[in-house]
Amino acid sequence: KTEDGTVHGASLLKESVVLKLNGGLGTGMGLDFAKSLLKVKGNDTFLDLTAKQVISMRKAYKQNVRFALMNSFSTSDDTMAFLQKYPDIVSDPDLEFVQNKVPKLDKTTYMPGDYPANPKCEWCPPGHGDLYAALEGSGTLDKLLEQGVKYMFVSNSDNLGATMDLDLLSYFAKQDYSFMMECAERTNNDKKGGHLAVRTKDNQLILRESAQCPDEDEDQFQDISKHRFFNTNNLWIRLDRLKEEIVKNGGFIPLPMIQNGKTIDPKNDDSLKVLQLETAMGAAIECFSKAGAVCVPRTRFAPVKKCNDLLLLRSDAYVVTPDSRLVMNPVMEAAPKMGLDSKKYKFVQALEAATELGTPSLVDCTALKVDGLVYFTRKNIFVGKVTITNSSSEPKVLPPGTYTNCTINLDAAPGLGAVCPKKMPTTPIEGQKPGTSGLRKKTAVFMEPNYLANFVQSTFSTIKTMGADIETKTLVVGGDGRYFNPEAIQIIVKMAVANGVNRIWIGKDGILSTPAVSAIIRERGPSYMSPFGAFILTASHNPGGPNEDFGIKYNVENGGPAPEKVTNGIFENTKTIQEYLICPDFPDINLGLAGTTKVESTCGSKVVVVEVIDGVEDHIDLLKTVFDFDAIKGLLDRPDFSWCT
Repeated sequence: KTEDGTVHGASLLKESVVLKLNGGLGTGMGLDFAKSLLKVKGNDTFLDLTAKQVISMRKAYKQNVRFALMNSFSTSDDTMAFLQKYPDIVSDPDLEFVQNKVPKLDKTTYMPGDYPANPKCEWCPPGHGDLYAALEGSGTLDKLLEQGVKYMFVSNSDNLGATMDLDLLSYFAKQDYSFMMECAERTNNDKKGGHLAVRTKDNQLILRESAQCPDEDEDQFQDISKHRFFNTNNLWIRLDRLKEEIVKNGGFIPLPMIQNGKTIDPKNDDSLKVLQLETAMGAAIECFSKAGAVCVPRTRFAPVKKCNDLLLLRSDAYVVTPDSRLVMNPVMEAAPKMGLDSKKYKFVQALEAATELGTPSLVDCTALKVDGLVYFTRKNIFVGKVTITNSSSEPKVLPPGTYTNCTINLDAAPGLGAVCPKKMPTTPIEGQKPGTSGLRKKTAVFMEPNYLANFVQSTFSTIKTMGADIETKTLVVGGDGRYFNPEAIQIIVKMAVANGVNRIWIGKDGILSTPAVSAIIRERGPSYMSPFGAFILTASHNPGGPNEDFGIKYNVENGGPAPEKVTNGIFENTKTIQEYLICPDFPDINLGLAGTTKVESTCGSKVVVVEVIDGVEDHIDLLKTVFDFDAIKGLLDRPDFSWCT
């Protein structure tokens, strides 16, 4: 910080642009949508907080601070649709440009990988080093230069600590750097990340990534006393000089190529082994003779690469500032070292299930290690160094309480019992594309193994990624009473509980018409119980029976049929599904008896409520607000009234 840094920096904003890298799907965490759309604090996603940061800065400095996104072919549509809630942001015609894509290479043949089960998995973005080629190729770089933009601040969309800092902007300009990297001091939590180094032969600053490190040098690479500074991926770039380098090098920035070994389907460890050829944008530091680095506090680095990071940010160890930055709680000296079981918590879905009852307190924790599958509650408080183990085959809920410098073994603890979810293996089944009236097939097809389960799980997977509040709101289930209706309802209920639904309303005898379902979704209360959606088992006017038709459709929270975005998502999931969740020990519900059934976990931590309701009451109440039935009856009873045919 300098005496005039903020004032000087503010004067440079008209020549500056904030760019967020938003091309990642977070596939390594089991996501198939933009990682920036993942909820990180309450109901706010990374993208929510980023938009709020930009809006806050524009208000504070009374000028239109430029903001842009580098999206990918996988994130552009979802991102732009999501940002419609921020009209001041999305109205900018220059808001996004899209990076390139390259094929994943078969690790054995070096030919493009083939994956018919999901062709989208055959492609990937070529790393964030593609920034420079995408800026140039899209025409964005030339457009910014024409607008008089000189300074670009770049950071990852999952790093909410990285904002346009006016002191840093001022420093970058005063040093007359062409390129500046923000670095932070390495800790054990970031010893595997890329570090800053000086090339011996010419004293040039360079970036060294773990993927470029030989196995025999791994220990030296991770030595935080030797390599003290890591790259936060917060970069400052002089755009005019970037253009000069691109022209000088024949249209590109020469960056070291990185080979990342992956599976072609990130969710399937048994799929084809591939190489993803990538470059790192920070590596461009070696391309500029007038490059520099600046050491910044950890408040400017809060990314999410694994579930360890996400749990930490969602906990009280991090807080949101008034200008929507996510920073470490000021009462803490350092963030706790996180060690969630890498196999059990590899994917976000596992963490969501583990924190369904709340996120534990980590503000006084120095280290948390979890071996096995453990479920937390908001009443878990960790102090000091805590280790929790569970070697049993089912998840165990940690009882409420404060745990201080201790090791807890949950092997003998009671489990979830009837509400314990189990993963059942399956394979995709062709032809499960729902239309405007849902999915319709012969009843015998729906009764085939996994046919109904695949579609139901694909629906839950889709609506969860789109933000449906399935944990606190209600699922409605019913149908038109055709053959296989009762059995299908029991399957849906067991799968709903396994996917995190805690309250279900079912029509008596399993019967609910489509209009009745819409009325229940829109009218039945109280509001905190309002439904997030419904499964309706109907094939409309088609005949029913063991040799006739059956159908299923999903209606959303406004009572109407699922829009195309949802049905497309369901269909895509049916083409790649590998497993479904079900609670096989959850009791069958007596559909013929109106009333409430409560099923509690053995450990007492979870209660699921299933209510069998009158199938017409809510619909009739709604119709009474639309029609005056007494007046209609009076009209029909009049002796001078007759029907004209």
